[in-house]
Amino acid sequence: MTRALKSSREEVSAHIGNVLRSEVNKNADYDLEEWIQARVHISKGEIVMDVGCGNGKQVAVFSDLVGKNGKVIGADIFHQVPGLLNKAQEKLSEKTNIELLDHSASVSFPQSDHTFDVITSCYSIYYVEDIRATLKEYKRLLKNGGRCFIVGPAWDNSWEFYDLNRDITKQELPENFSARLWRINNEVIPASYEIFNRVEVSPFVNRVFFDGDNGVKAVEEYYRATLLFQEESEQEDEREHFVNEFVRRVKLEVEKNGRYVIYKRAIGLTLYKE
Repeated sequence: MTRALKSSREEVSAHIGNVLRSEVNKNADYDLEEWIQARVHISKGEIVMDVGCGNGKQVAVFSDLVGKNGKVIGADIFHQVPGLLNKAQEKLSEKTNIELLDHSASVSFPQSDHTFDVITSCYSIYYVEDIRATLKEYKRLLKNGGRCFIVGPAWDNSWEFYDLNRDITKQELPENFSARLWRINNEVIPASYEIFNRVEVSPFVNRVFFDGDNGVKAVEEYYRATLLFQEESEQEDEREHFVNEFVRRVKLEVEKNGRYVIYKRAIGLTLYKE
């Protein structure tokens, strides 16, 4: 297994919270993974790489789609995130057409040109050091006629959630956090049109529901798992004040309407190499 270069603290922290956020997102209008799979269109016998694969949720699905004559590589910064590799190996233990690669998307991949039919990157590309370099690397790795599917947050993702946070903290979103929200719109989309032959843009809006007392508890867990919670203050007691006030406001909303709702807004990009 190739070793990944050291990644940013933000990327490592995001991986740790991803499992919790993934569970919370199940109580929503739509299934994000199904939406992704419907746009990737993976076929039998194809060779696929999922960059930022986490615990292997998408990799497991892709494994079934490519069949015994296909292959799926799941790439992530495994050795930098405690327990991530073990979770992926456990989930994928019965799959025989999968390889896990410990690798950062900020550096060149070891595979040769024209290796993959499909490359996917779901909620991970906005952590790379150089968007253009990473997209060029994906194009290098794709076969002629191959495609790359990228999905990440739109600039207005969870805006109601962040508006409430601004009202509580009396401050704007942390600079690094805000920059990541804008990176798909400001960097990934323009660079994609410059580098790839054809680009399809697919917006995605999904309501995530937090119902009753369990919903209030889930909101607190969700809030604590975000990079926003970690970055909005260097003082632990101030962060605790923010989260306690956030939960109080959400509880009032739940008592009034029975639930609290977050609108998850994403942008999907299908990039074609022709």
